[in-house]
Amino acid sequence: MQQRLFIIIVTVLWVVLMAHTDRGYTATAVSSMVVKETSVASFSGTWKEIGRQIGLTYPEYIVDFGRIMSFVLLMAGPGHGWDGQVYYETIQNQVPQSIKDHLEGLATGVAEALHLRYETAWKLVVTQNFATELLNMKDMDEIPEAPSYEIRNCTGFAVTSAAGTFLCHNTDATASGDNIVVLMHWQPSNGDYAYLTMDPPGWADVAYGLNEKGIGVTMNAGSPNTSAQIGLPINFMLRYIMEHAATLDEAVGYLEDHYQDGGFGTGGALVHIVEFSTGRMARIQVRSTALDTTYGQDSVHGIRYIASANHYTGDFNPDPDYYYESSFLRYQRLVELLEQTPIFDRAACWAVLADTNGGQENNNTISRVSSSGGTMFGLVISSDGFQYTMGPPSLYFKEYGEPPVVRFDELAQNPITTFTATPKSHGVALAWAVRDGSDLAGLKLYRAAGQKEPYRMIGEFAPDSTSYEDRSVCNGKRSYYRLEAIRKEGTAVVRGPVCATPRMRYGRR
Repeated sequence: MQQRLFIIIVTVLWVVLMAHTDRGYTATAVSSMVVKETSVASFSGTWKEIGRQIGLTYPEYIVDFGRIMSFVLLMAGPGHGWDGQVYYETIQNQVPQSIKDHLEGLATGVAEALHLRYETAWKLVVTQNFATELLNMKDMDEIPEAPSYEIRNCTGFAVTSAAGTFLCHNTDATASGDNIVVLMHWQPSNGDYAYLTMDPPGWADVAYGLNEKGIGVTMNAGSPNTSAQIGLPINFMLRYIMEHAATLDEAVGYLEDHYQDGGFGTGGALVHIVEFSTGRMARIQVRSTALDTTYGQDSVHGIRYIASANHYTGDFNPDPDYYYESSFLRYQRLVELLEQTPIFDRAACWAVLADTNGGQENNNTISRVSSSGGTMFGLVISSDGFQYTMGPPSLYFKEYGEPPVVRFDELAQNPITTFTATPKSHGVALAWAVRDGSDLAGLKLYRAAGQKEPYRMIGEFAPDSTSYEDRSVCNGKRSYYRLEAIRKEGTAVVRGPVCATPRMRYGRR
């Protein structure tokens, strides 16, 4: 049953992706996921306003991903009337209000940007936010059981040594043409903590985050989640931690309290939490009906660490016969590298994330490439922000060298507060806003024909300008835009990239 559903899902994704792009997908096609940098942006206000801003900034990414997941659920979901809306309504009383507001804001922004009905945008948003939970449900009427397939290939660890504390992760996924992961800085006005998160922009949860109090989180899918049940997705609880936890004990306490109050949903998890101010760390194994917390171990070199692939370890594993080759081999190699490394600075962290076990990237290496996908992004979180690769780290370093660093304090000071690209017929309407008091000499707008294509300047603007309409584009062809703010002392700050695809249905407005 598991193998059959795996084949169905991969086949469906292949068909959808071939229709979405003119590129074929083989193991080497994962190189299309290797992009020099992702979109980085800050959003502020109420949670509904933040969601709307994100929806306006990344509407096509959100719609693309929502449509793909809708089709996958149609072919391989649980059936019996279960969809994203039904799952949401079933657990609605457990969902934090910030997430409810964020989801509504996302749908509002997408509907405005692409001239969709709100109900259509809402369905796409709620589908992708609950797709993982639904795909973990077997064909059933009411209560889900164990996961129905195993596209689970993330690798994570945290380390503390004399060189510092780092929280590291490789996130793997099926290749989907564009690499749609973005880095977002959320600054809520309701008193919740601000934090960084990296994920597809249509998701209102958190899988990889760092808040202003120095609490970092990452998550791997965990298996086998036997006796799974309907409940709050673990990623929603990680978002709650980002918004409310200032210490490791608070963060672990929120997870343990929710487990005691009723447990989690159908997706098992291995959660890593780090308190950067002290270097303390915790590894939490989570099933729907069980939770286990440990606080790290020391390597032979005295390095404190936690580590996970995608299977439960020790007595927490409810099925001693469970074996998932990719996860077991990656975990074995990960622990080997952590034990043999004498000191961990940022370069040593990347050496682990980029490891191919002395050979070519494959389905079982830490930097992973398979016939259907591979590592979507690598991430090293430190006390001040994120350093990341787009695509498998081993391939990224070969193509681009040192990855970009996004620092928490610098994001909050970006003079460009908003930057959107709205599709029209035979054109794209670009709009932006500049922070009051910004000492700018001017702005430069750049366009590229693809994520991996070079950017070319298409306009220079005064500091008080707010918009530009690009009429040098064709319907059906996606364009990417970056806006550069030039300070009077000569330094430059970039916002974006954002993208848009002109189509006839948008009309001329």
